[in-house]
Amino acid sequence: MATFDAKVADELGLAFVDVDMKNPLIYGQYRKILLHHYPLKQNLGLPSYLLVESPEGDFSIHGEIAGGMPEDRFQARLQELLRESASN
Repeated sequence: MATFDAKVADELGLAFVDVDMKNPLIYGQYRKILLHHYPLKQNLGLPSYLLVESPEGDFSIHGEIAGGMPEDRFQARLQELLRESASN
């Protein structure tokens, strides 16, 4: 699933980062974003995707997508988030 999702993100000109919660280096780098959106990790389904601007600095979250959906729905939902983000 992540391979397809990364391919879709790349086709849309986005960076795809797979944050493995079991990898302390990767998880530690993106932990602040995860906890901002899911303070108690409640409602965190795996996989979950967040559309984040400036993840390395003063980030902003533009939306989320729950994983595990059919490929065409994932692509359509990601494009919808991009449109919504551009209009805000």
